[in-house]
Amino acid sequence: MKFIRRSLGLLSLLAMGLLPASAQNRVVVNDSIDALMKQGIMPVTVVSDDAAVGELVTFALSAHGAFSVRTNSSVRVTIGRTGTTAVVACDHPSFAFQTTIEARDQDDLALRVADAAVVGLGRAWKLKPLFAATKIAFVSKFTGNQEIYTTNLVHSKTSRVTNLRNTSHSPRWNPDGTRLTFITSAMTGFPEIFSTNGIGNPRGVVTNVRGALGAASSGPDGRLAFASSNRGNMDVYVASADGSGARVVVATPDVDADPSWSPDGSRLVLTSGPTGRPGIYVCSAAGGGLNRLSTGYGYSAEPRWNPVETSLIAFTFQSGGLHLAVADIQSGAITPVPATSAMSFSHSSWCADGRHVVATQSLNSQSWIAIIDTKTGKATRLSDSKLGECSQPDCYVRRN
Repeated sequence: MKFIRRSLGLLSLLAMGLLPASAQNRVVVNDSIDALMKQGIMPVTVVSDDAAVGELVTFALSAHGAFSVRTNSSVRVTIGRTGTTAVVACDHPSFAFQTTIEARDQDDLALRVADAAVVGLGRAWKLKPLFAATKIAFVSKFTGNQEIYTTNLVHSKTSRVTNLRNTSHSPRWNPDGTRLTFITSAMTGFPEIFSTNGIGNPRGVVTNVRGALGAASSGPDGRLAFASSNRGNMDVYVASADGSGARVVVATPDVDADPSWSPDGSRLVLTSGPTGRPGIYVCSAAGGGLNRLSTGYGYSAEPRWNPVETSLIAFTFQSGGLHLAVADIQSGAITPVPATSAMSFSHSSWCADGRHVVATQSLNSQSWIAIIDTKTGKATRLSDSKLGECSQPDCYVRRN
């Protein structure tokens, strides 16, 4: 696999133009701790004896919706590194903690240190680990064709996993994060679902279903759910992990698409409805009746079930532009993600803390992937301009 590594020196990043603009300006002057804490935001300063790890941790904390990285906050996160081990601590009396972290390499160390800081500082808010247990697959036109790439939540290690010199799209992780399914027409001229671990040739998974295809979402037991127009309309199918035994589980007179598994594998959430007016529905993974999720919007699509907070579903809605919202299927509450800019957001996927998502962010004809806090709306660009147009992220969330 081809690696595109982000330089770890701040001056080098600025010189090459690879550091996202949101990160270049992420450190701000100190402000009142009490005032920010009332808003659910903690001002922090990162001090590290290792510039590389310090830079990555600063980026990570600046992307988290509960933190604001400052130049001189009294809440100081200190990092002492020895090889692939680090001690991360805070001596502020209200937020004191100390943790020793061991990791595989520098990137993994920075992600784990960032998580230790999030959990240690955020005890009162019950913040969960975010960074080390999340990895991202996405589509980029870096080569001129759509190919599949993977990266982490600080975009320090990016790999290209397909090189078919054709259109490859709709990546989805398998349950253990070792393989990706994706759609391409490179082999036969027809869209087919393939699987890859980034080494050797992709393996055919669903190659006998003709027509348009949608992403193949893996359930916790490996079963695949995907949409296909094989019978005319787009219907939702469920197949075994190897693609065998595909059968229709949802077939309405309208377009049925975007299936996403519930964390226990018993249900699917999906998009269904006429073109231009889709809605969100929930059904049994075995098929049967659809239960409409009332969102209050005329256009609701791309639902994704939260793997951590299992009553929550993220989706895209249209109101002027494209925006994100979260539905609580227990309470019925629909909460739009606060809009912090005029840019559009779509195609979201949950991260490991069940609070943040990675989504496609776009403006005019440009698109990139970003991490968004569903509570505050804070958005931080992850993919740099050198990768060209990026979209369709899917997060693998490692479960303990």
